[in-house]
Amino acid sequence: MTWDLLEEAKKLIAIRSISQEGNRAAVQFVAPFCEKLGFNLTFQAPAGGSTGEDLNLIAHTVPPNSGDLCPKGLLWVTHLDTVPPGDLSLWTETGGDPYCATIKGEKLYGLGSADTKVDILCKLKAIETVGLKNVKIPFALVGSYGEERGLAGIKRLRESEVMHPRFALVSEASDLRPVLKHKGILYMKLFFNSPLPQAGEGLGVRELTFHGKAAHGSTPHLGDNAIEKAFQWLFEEQAKEPNLQLISVEGGTVHNIVPEKCLLKVAKGSNFSPQIDFLKKFWQIVERVDQFLEKDRDEAFDPPVTTRNIGVIRQEGDRLLIEFDYRLIPSTDGNTLFALLKELVQIPGAELKVLSSNPPLDTSLQSEIVERVTTALRSVGSEISFPVKSGNTEGAILAMMGAEAVVIGPGKAVGNIHKPNEHNEISQLQRAVDFYTAFLRQFC
Repeated sequence: MTWDLLEEAKKLIAIRSISQEGNRAAVQFVAPFCEKLGFNLTFQAPAGGSTGEDLNLIAHTVPPNSGDLCPKGLLWVTHLDTVPPGDLSLWTETGGDPYCATIKGEKLYGLGSADTKVDILCKLKAIETVGLKNVKIPFALVGSYGEERGLAGIKRLRESEVMHPRFALVSEASDLRPVLKHKGILYMKLFFNSPLPQAGEGLGVRELTFHGKAAHGSTPHLGDNAIEKAFQWLFEEQAKEPNLQLISVEGGTVHNIVPEKCLLKVAKGSNFSPQIDFLKKFWQIVERVDQFLEKDRDEAFDPPVTTRNIGVIRQEGDRLLIEFDYRLIPSTDGNTLFALLKELVQIPGAELKVLSSNPPLDTSLQSEIVERVTTALRSVGSEISFPVKSGNTEGAILAMMGAEAVVIGPGKAVGNIHKPNEHNEISQLQRAVDFYTAFLRQFC
């Protein structure tokens, strides 16, 4: 099997695999590569026998009917879903089309070029180079679904107990530097059960658009939150006009992207607005939580504190919905944090749901997998450093499965992923192939 990495990368980027829509098409693209390499294939749907668009692709070297698809073996994971592309007009390097992979100079632009679809092709190219039959340890390659939805696919893998790997490499853009430590996450949805008034119920209807700057939700200091801008304007305006009515509000796309736009429609009214009153109480609790979080710092992280991101606000029928998350440094008391946030349910009409609560990762520097990763990186001439990650990854779930886990992958994360014009350096993609090849040869 001979194929061109960049040409196949263009085809994979062209496949729409937004997390909320499913990754089945991406799995169907990758599966034939795995079969030609000699893998056995297992396709894992979400629990409950769903026949939708979510699938874990599990390519493995043990027989298909084995009770364990990776017994004390080696597991490589790449998530095949992506975040939504956001404002298409901001994809200036791809002509407004995030699925049109574009090479400019030494960079490959396109949604999933760094986070993280293209990485699976780097892994496949390395496996082709080494030869699957030469690998002496049980070996599995997983293309997971729903990573951008609270690590849904890898949690399904864990809960199914179909494998128990000893070592795991998890792909996230890290400039090919091994990440041993990252933050945990608490991801929630808050509902307020109160229908918004109709536009005709007020006078002087105004429509406003607040603009911010997108960034990964784990690094909110690199963005500018348009929803928070809208809140501040709304509260200041209500102070001047106590009977101001909120007619509609819509901002953000997913919880883990700093929202770049928020739309408000307001009008004059004859009494106070329960929706604005709810948002003010929500914001007051958020500010109290901020004060609690300021006490804990871990200078290994950037930023060195537990952070929050209010990523989505919109109307769903007669309910107002807010999606938000916190990225916890290991020293933050998660129980106290959640106790403070539970004050939200004391607001009449409010309902709080925890969508995801994932632990941090803290792999020992003395573990065997770190030694093997270091050896492989040195063999391809890479300098060794161990950055920490402000985001949360599938690596923490694999560690809960008993695996020694390292997060590593090609591409720049900060200021690149979860933003328009996401890209990867072509030279780094090739370095990733070389690294994976050197790493895998240690098991031959």
